Amino acid sequence: MATNDNRNTCVVMTLCSRPAYTRQVLEALARCDDVDRFPIGLLCEPVNDEVIDIAAKFTTLPHVKAFVMVGSQRVGCNINTYSALAYGFDHHERVIALEDDTVPGRDFLRFADWGLTQYEKDATVFSVCGYQRTPVEEVGYRNAVVRESWFTPWGWATWRDRWHSIREHWPADDRQVSWDTVIDKLTRRNRYEVRPMLARIQNIGAEGGAHVPGAAWHAAHHLNRHWVETVPGPRVDEWHEVSSSETVALRANHPC
Repeated sequence: MATNDNRNTCVVMTLCSRPAYTRQVLEALARCDDVDRFPIGLLCEPVNDEVIDIAAKFTTLPHVKAFVMVGSQRVGCNINTYSALAYGFDHHERVIALEDDTVPGRDFLRFADWGLTQYEKDATVFSVCGYQRTPVEEVGYRNAVVRESWFTPWGWATWRDRWHSIREHWPADDRQVSWDTVIDKLTRRNRYEVRPMLARIQNIGAEGGAHVPGAAWHAAHHLNRHWVETVPGPRVDEWHEVSSSETVALRANHPC
């Protein structure tokens, strides 16, 4: 099944000051199935020339349709994320969002596109997310998804109507509260996210993050020991939803 045909979907990614992570995420994104079908917008804070150079080089790859926007002044994570999403939804009906420490698996874009199509008319679903801390006993659920009343900001996607339901309450000051906390605790209003039982996103943000105290904490709370890039198996083109009771890895049981 072709991805993003007549679906009006783009990818946005926020970048700041971590060149090694930026390079790793963009290299993985360049390898994603069907990446050539999605316009990609890279929104850079104006704080690290190496990050901006890495982003600019990504746009020269012949099989991607990408562009870079560099802010005139540093605005912080909350506002940069808002700007990325606002730009995406000003031009597209559906947006897939990445950050500089969320590495996509090869089929992440296809998974996100499938989820956006599958759940578009289900008003109880707020977002589709590729992240899951997959336990070893669940790696065989390669094409299964679950829903949970939660919001995870690591490799997620949503629709323009859901965006309009949250944008008015977006926090400006990073020092007060993070944007994803506001979505999870307030503006999603108990709507669900849909996640794969076998993760399609790896979180690599062990250093330099605002809410991660160090590498050991990251390894214990965010790192996926098992995800689609470490678990061999056949290509998946269609996923199916199973009961959330099928997984022990609900975010409510392991909040962080």
